[in-house]
Order: sequence, then C-alpha cells, then structure tokens
Amino acid sequence: MKILFVAKTVDFIDPLGVMLMSALARRDGHETALAVLDREDVLQRVERERPSVVAYSASTGEHKYYVAFNARLKRRFPDTVTLLGGPHATFFPEVLQNSTLDALCVGEGDAAFPEFLAAVGGGAQLTGIRNIATRSHPAPEIRPLVQDLDALPYPDRDLYYRDTEMGPFPLKSFMTSRGCPYPCTYCFNHAFNRMYRGLGPVLRRHSVDYVIDQIREVRARYPLQCVKFYDDIFIPRIDAWMEEFASRYPREIGLPFHCLTRANLVSEDVVRLLKEAGCCSVSMSIEAGNDQIRETVLRRKMAREQIVGAFHLFERYGIPTFANNILGLPGSTVEDEIESLDLNLACRVTFAEFPIYYPYPKTELGDRCRSEGFYTESYDEMPMSYHGGSRLNCFSQEEKDVQRNLSELGLVAVLFPRLRNVIVDHLIRCRPNKLFFFAYFLCKAYVVWRKVYPFRIDLPLALRLFRKSLRLERFKHWPGDSRDVA
Repeated sequence: MKILFVAKTVDFIDPLGVMLMSALARRDGHETALAVLDREDVLQRVERERPSVVAYSASTGEHKYYVAFNARLKRRFPDTVTLLGGPHATFFPEVLQNSTLDALCVGEGDAAFPEFLAAVGGGAQLTGIRNIATRSHPAPEIRPLVQDLDALPYPDRDLYYRDTEMGPFPLKSFMTSRGCPYPCTYCFNHAFNRMYRGLGPVLRRHSVDYVIDQIREVRARYPLQCVKFYDDIFIPRIDAWMEEFASRYPREIGLPFHCLTRANLVSEDVVRLLKEAGCCSVSMSIEAGNDQIRETVLRRKMAREQIVGAFHLFERYGIPTFANNILGLPGSTVEDEIESLDLNLACRVTFAEFPIYYPYPKTELGDRCRSEGFYTESYDEMPMSYHGGSRLNCFSQEEKDVQRNLSELGLVAVLFPRLRNVIVDHLIRCRPNKLFFFAYFLCKAYVVWRKVYPFRIDLPLALRLFRKSLRLERFKHWPGDSRDVA
C-alpha cells in the first residue's frame, strides 16, 4: 500500500514526527513518498501514483492549507483515505467535523498509525482504533505512551533528504527524549500531560547507543557538520545518561551540537559538562522581561537574577546563546515589550527571537484568551507563522505595529546594543515596513550561520539556501506578500 505524505513547504527543521511515521509504515511493508504543496501540483501526483492514504501533520494555522487541499482531493479522488495528525489534530479535533478529512491521529502515533494503515489495507472499520478520531467516534480512547523508545525505527530521513535541499544542508536535527514536565501556559505540553495522565511516564529517553548510532548512520549517508538536539529539555540534570553521553559523543561523533535547556536548570557543572561534550550553542527561553508576566501569566518560575546568571555562565564558557521571547501577551504593554528587550541585553544573548503571541487551542493561556474575549476568530484565520502580527483584540493597531517592529528590530538591538535607544525611542513607532524586515533577516542570517550553528558550505549552495531562507522568512513576516516559499 502506498502512503503519500503532503507538506505545505520544506523548512530547515527536520519534521521528525513525519519521518518516524514513514519509517513505521515502511517497516510494515508499505511504500511512502512526499509531496510539497508549494512545489508541485499534488493532485496530479495523486492522479499519477494513486496512493491509498494521504497523510498530513499540522500545527494550528498550518492546518488550513491541508484542509483546503483535502477538499479538492476528495472531490477528485473520494476513495483516497486521508488522515491529519500533529498538534492541531490533537488539541482541536473539532477540525474533523468541518472538513473532508476521514480521520485524525490524536496524540502520539507510534502504535496508532501502523494500526490505522493495517485497517485501511484490510478494508476494516477505522472506528475504534485507539488515538484515531473519526466522525462517528470523535473522542477515541488514548493508548498508553510508548516507553521503550529504542524499539522504534530511526526516522525515515530519505523521505525529505532524497529530493529536497534538506539532504545537502549540513545541520540536521535529532531527538534523544520526549516529554516536558513544566506547566508553561502558552505551550501545549501541559495539555498533553493531562491527556496522558495515568498512561505511563511522559518523560522518556533513548539510550545513548541509539542516539549515537543514529547520528553515525546519518553522517555516513548525508552531509553533517552540526547536530541540533531538539528535545524540549536536553539536560534536565547531570545523571548517568548525561555522563555517558558526554564521555562517548566527543570520541564517537565529535561534531558540534546545539541543544535546548532552561535557565533554572543551569549550573556551572552543567555548563562545563556540555562544553566538554561539544556543545557549540544553547537555546534558553526568556519569554518575558516583566517578572509578573513571566512568573504569573506564563508560569515560568524563574527570577531575573537566575536568568541573567544562566546566560552569563554560558558566555563565560564561550558557548553562544539563543533566547526566545514572546511579544503581545494578553495584558502586556509597550513598556513590557521593551523590558523584554532590555532583559535580553542584560543577559548579553548572542541571538534572540521576538515572535508574537498566538492563542493556540487547549493551551491554558489560549483558553483564557477565548474565555475573556481577547480572541474571537476561528482558528482557520490564524496565520501559519507567529511573526505576522497579533490576533488579539485587546491591543490597538498602534500597539500591534510596535510589536511587529520590535519582533524584527529586537534582534538588531541585541547585535548592536548602541542602537537600542534609537530603536526603542523612534523606530518601533514607525509603520511596519520591509526595511525593518530585511535588517532582521540579514542579522539573523549572519548570527545563525556564523555563531549558533557552525558549518561551512560552498558558495553555490550558500546562495541557494540564502534565497530559500529569504522566501521562508518573508512568508512568515509578510504572508500576504509571498505566494511561494519553495
């Protein structure tokens, strides 16, 4: 049986969930392929290849492209079975009732997706499969979490690497673990943890053997100069796993790596161990400079001194830092946004992003925005990217313009602190414009490729990737101005 995975576009972040679903399908003897909406006429592809199943994975905002395509697909090929997975299907299963989709995969699909494919191939009913929602069974039973992650196959990277620029791109992503125990109100993890309460420990980890062998296999087949570990929290503490990894990785892999952590988990012992293991940069979220917003609205219980101290520790060990922030949080003011910028400056971060808050479904803060009337639109109106302007109605247009400008000029201020006063006192009050976007893009391209992810590529590939990055970023910041991001 053939399964066609359909993606909106190809980014530089490995879609490890889709790659894993492809690997699981192939392990059961199915054939898989990838089609990209921004690059080809996918309906012609379906006509030519006649897959039994068309599958999508989407976050909120991205989902609308698949819902629209699926309606066209079903008009021409009504017998093709279609399935949507990912965060939007998991946390807004109502999408099934207002679309032509046949089913949703709710939660993790490690066991559900193979069972779904077996039912399709055998002509069996889809209703009753755990984690699979259908119109007649919209609230499926949720199966326990897979605990032995090493029993899963390596993600099928050929699905993307074979025919896209992700193959020659020398930065590739890996996961060593799953799960996050923290209750940040803007994130889906607390809703995920609630969904799986009583169904097994949420925090799970691959063995060091699995991680190193997978990286070794990828490096043997594709260019690889820098590794990105995409775990929510790569090093929650120094334990036997981390000590084994820090001992073996430099000897057996020896590539620089980037990872994510939290400021409240950082100590000098942690930073020293990461440095010895080969960590070349680290990502930590600040989110909000205002203490009350950060600790009460977002539930990130970290003191300002703790945050600053963590960033300074990495700086002292020569490890560049990447800080995430959120602008346009409900109840915030322009002064609060400036305070977030100033905290990044105090932390002396290497690179910072300042995206704008979107109220995603089933998150605590998103539900609050709904209940208090701050967000009244359909989720179908939500943009795919969170850089295009606030969707909350608690801000004036002037405040939304300031947020958009700071989302682009914040990075400029981080790289050139002497421009802080000009940006804060004057430029963020201007109308959003393409000049600010290009300043942001050039700064991001420089610091990401030179400091955060150290790798070298030849000039022709660099130019292709630069153009691709420009189209992607323009789509994220000015979606109405970008028809194509391929």
